[in-house]
Amino acid sequence: MKNVNVMWVGLSAKMTPNAENCAPLHASTNTGKLVAEIEAQCPHINFHKTNLVKFPPLDSKGKLRYPTTEECALCYPELKTEIKSINPRAVLLLGNKTATFVFRQLGLQMPKLSYEYQAFDHNGVWYVPIHHPSYILVYKRKEKDQYIQAVKTVIERLIL
Repeated sequence: MKNVNVMWVGLSAKMTPNAENCAPLHASTNTGKLVAEIEAQCPHINFHKTNLVKFPPLDSKGKLRYPTTEECALCYPELKTEIKSINPRAVLLLGNKTATFVFRQLGLQMPKLSYEYQAFDHNGVWYVPIHHPSYILVYKRKEKDQYIQAVKTVIERLIL
């Protein structure tokens, strides 16, 4: 595997009609498109995409739902192993649910999110909670450029 500088961590896998599009934060999704847009502005940085929960959590009707705390806890050891194996310099935690869960596991205090993203060192890896791209696209579309710049700034500050 190439030397990874930044790892994106989403909440959970998505349901897709074919296996090719089930990769974490795939460019066929709106979230994946926004992540790809940020990556394109950081051409000298190597990225890796993953999810906290590796399977699509489904409700009793087969619809995608948020994973439970228990499901997150079940999958966390695999994420921890993945982070240790890949050894990124920074881990970007997408959204409040993912960041809050991971911060709790690391014994870190979750900050209030703003576009001045804060990085927290844990065992030599920077953990950065950021707004979920879907949140930006749905609720803060007019602030999309500000979001992209803020994420790019924190990445460059930590990596370059």
